[in-house]
Amino acid sequence: MLFFTFSGICSCFSQELLTDTITVTAKPVTNTLPLKIDTIKVKEKSSVHVFPNPAKNKVEIEISGFERGYVKIQLLNNAGKIIREEKRQMFSEKETIIFMFSETPGLYYLVLRQGSKMLKNKLIIQ
Repeated sequence: MLFFTFSGICSCFSQELLTDTITVTAKPVTNTLPLKIDTIKVKEKSSVHVFPNPAKNKVEIEISGFERGYVKIQLLNNAGKIIREEKRQMFSEKETIIFMFSETPGLYYLVLRQGSKMLKNKLIIQ
């Protein structure tokens, strides 16, 4: 009983009495600038991954960031001469193309072109 009485007295002293009231007046916010939201399409950076590398007679070319349409694939030797060239249709922005060849072992370059985009990747043929 003594505990309840003492805790009641302490709680009365710990509370503050608020006698003043605060009046807040808010002004309506008006937007003077026209609010316009544009949808911005973020372009993905183009990239090419070739595997397996080194390869024997075929590679899988994983392409991303190109537009739908034709992509020109060129196989160049170390001197820069075009050994093989193909046009392939892309139906989405990310695709995997199987590219087959029968070339002698050595260092080659795969070049992919579409419009003004050009990506180059080294390829080692065993």
